[in-house]
Amino acid sequence: MNGTRIHGGLTRIVMAAAVMSVVGVGAAEQPDVEPGAQIARLEQEWARCFVTGDPSAAHAFIADDFTGISSKGVRYAKAQGLKDIVDSKGKFKSMVARDITVRVYGDAAVAQGTDTWEGTDGSKGSALWTDTWIRTRGTWQIVAAQDTPF
Repeated sequence: MNGTRIHGGLTRIVMAAAVMSVVGVGAAEQPDVEPGAQIARLEQEWARCFVTGDPSAAHAFIADDFTGISSKGVRYAKAQGLKDIVDSKGKFKSMVARDITVRVYGDAAVAQGTDTWEGTDGSKGSALWTDTWIRTRGTWQIVAAQDTPF
């Protein structure tokens, strides 16, 4: 694992759970749901990808021109981010996301939060993160991410 991603937020988790129970997981856009809640739900999906090792949800909402900075200071693109998800299968026991704040500016948004995780080997870690989202053709996609361990 190169420390690429884990997210969420307690308030947004409740909202995301309600959204998922009504509309299901996977769609990047629900017109009747506030954009901040949509993005928080997508952040939750991204975290779940690392627990399951399945990148299919992330493939849909990570933009093709995505650039991230891992918690180890390594720049990575979409292909590497998806590979990191696949490589994470069986490595994470849990991920808990806290304190998501989403600020929406029309078709752009900035999401920030903290993550804590526990590996299946008993290791633990935390990170602060900032993600930049853009809505194109009615769909929210993440275009940039920055993770910082703490």
